[in-house]
Amino acid sequence: MMSKLFGGLVLSTLVVAVSQPTRTTPQADLVLLNAKVLTVDDRFRVAAALAVRDGRFVAVGSNEDVRPRIGGATQVIDGRGRTVVPGLIDTHVHALDVAEAEAAQPFENIQSIDALQAWIRRAARSGQGEMWIWTPRVYPTRLREHRFPTRHELDAAAPDRPVAVDGAYAFVLNSAALRAARITRDSMDPPGGAIVKDAAGEPTGLLRNVGGLLAPFRPRSGSVSLDMLEQIHRQYLAAGITSVIERGATLDGYKSYEDLRRADRLRVRATVTIRIPRADDAAEVERFIRGLTFRPGSGDEWLKAGPLKIVADGGILIGTSFMRQPYGLSTRQLYAVDDPRYRGLLSLTPQQIASAIAIGHRLGWQMVAHVTGDAGVDVVLDAIEAAQKEQPAPDRRHTLLHAYFVHPETAARAARLGVLVDTQPAWHYKDADALADGLGRERLTHFIGLRTWREAGVEVAINTDHMFGLDRNEALNPFNPFLTMYSATTRRTEGGRVVGGNEAVSRQEALRMMTSMAARFSFDENNRGSIETGKLGDFVVLSDHFLTVPAEQLRAIRADLTVIGGRVVFQRE
Repeated sequence: MMSKLFGGLVLSTLVVAVSQPTRTTPQADLVLLNAKVLTVDDRFRVAAALAVRDGRFVAVGSNEDVRPRIGGATQVIDGRGRTVVPGLIDTHVHALDVAEAEAAQPFENIQSIDALQAWIRRAARSGQGEMWIWTPRVYPTRLREHRFPTRHELDAAAPDRPVAVDGAYAFVLNSAALRAARITRDSMDPPGGAIVKDAAGEPTGLLRNVGGLLAPFRPRSGSVSLDMLEQIHRQYLAAGITSVIERGATLDGYKSYEDLRRADRLRVRATVTIRIPRADDAAEVERFIRGLTFRPGSGDEWLKAGPLKIVADGGILIGTSFMRQPYGLSTRQLYAVDDPRYRGLLSLTPQQIASAIAIGHRLGWQMVAHVTGDAGVDVVLDAIEAAQKEQPAPDRRHTLLHAYFVHPETAARAARLGVLVDTQPAWHYKDADALADGLGRERLTHFIGLRTWREAGVEVAINTDHMFGLDRNEALNPFNPFLTMYSATTRRTEGGRVVGGNEAVSRQEALRMMTSMAARFSFDENNRGSIETGKLGDFVVLSDHFLTVPAEQLRAIRADLTVIGGRVVFQRE
């Protein structure tokens, strides 16, 4: 077989379905010719053409191998030498949250405290005087000042209206909001949270991990517009994403996906993670799981039930990740930390985490845990190890969501336990500059340490954690998969600095983490993630050559054509 080098790989003639096509070869529904097809199979072979019939690849190889599949009804696409990759898999999105939030208030990417104050003033001029003003999601790492706004800055913008600045696992309230929530110097910290107080004992307005405390003041519709959810999925198709894992749905959210599927409006293949609503109560966990009307993995190639989720700690962008070492007073500006012993917060106790994971594991479910700090990861791995010891299940694929601070011994332990890691390089791109200044460059050396995880043998999926906004690059967490892979391969930040360059991975490895390896997170490795005969016919034709384009152009690659099951679902004008 003749071969030539392309980008350091072997361009091979691949004929898996047939070796010598005959006149009886069934015609394909779709054929692609004259391309550079990165199969992302075990050998990362490169082909020139492919064919899809009845939704699955039936031939992958040279033009000559595939042309006999062309019939009178076959759609033929000329690749014109462009790169083709498997349909990209984003293993961590919150499309349901995006749909609900956009319907209520279109996302605005606020980048300074001045802009935040201006937004609050505009909001205060509308609505009823007693209604709370909830800002769009902002993080101190994303604000020009690299700090939280103060209560007094919020008072200046809206002295008479309750205002809450939403930072996910931290909030800042103005004086009116503190009064409305009846938070005073005598208020006790809620479980897993903290009401920050000044030297005189008065609340500063900063609250950490207290979402439940404020829930009564933030009424949510609880319903999702199917039109908006479908629109978001179309945005994913335009980005080259063909499969997603929804990473924190309620049962009503799962029903929204079922409604889309029944209406034939589900545009991406979806696996839905279900969040356990009362993970702090073992009896409630058991009752909730036993009451589910579906089993793990139930569904079809378009929609199925995924794992169960708990939340173990907060977030590093707002200083609530549970860390092995204290944050240190160098983080005083970024996080308003005044306690030199402060290490962040667990949302649940270690006992509650262990109990929830053990129950889910015993009842046959894959369990995933939102956990961002290295000490939080230790607690979750303790829980998984105990559950596995009690009832061995070697391929349950329990997963750490985020796990931003990796150590070699942690990676080795996760590999031994068969634990997977789902993480977001774009947070390095967006936030590593501010985090390095606050936490120190040494601690950022292994921030989102993909190479450390992989060298230990841990399977890793890189993704976007999309949760607010409809623009692939300007959303709060950009859902541009090529920005994700740019960050993974360059370790270059939005500010142009390289932080922890030794953790960079190759482009081939980054692509695997969004295709073949990502498919394993939903037990779909036999159906998707690579361009091989028998697998679902999902692929993307790219605007530029993924393996050879200059590094700084990698993030600008676009999907020219997105195909699911042999059907063109997006074509760029």
